[in-house]
Amino acid sequence: MTEEFKDWSFEEAVAAAEVVIATGGTVYQKFTCIGCGNRLTIETPNTFHQSGTCNACPAVTDIQKNGCNFMAIFHSTRMKP
Repeated sequence: MTEEFKDWSFEEAVAAAEVVIATGGTVYQKFTCIGCGNRLTIETPNTFHQSGTCNACPAVTDIQKNGCNFMAIFHSTRMKP
């Protein structure tokens, strides 16, 4: 089965991420490598980069041009350890 990843425009992804961050969540930017199609996650939380280098091939992706998405983590104060 082939998995397809949805990359939104850079501006749309940043706007949606800002809502998550404003409500106490944490986001990690994701993008698809322009060279090999590898799906990558940037390790810096709550930060969006305009380009990214693949760890599987030497390609540098223009994220601002090609789009991206993010993983959102929502924190709950209701949970007890």
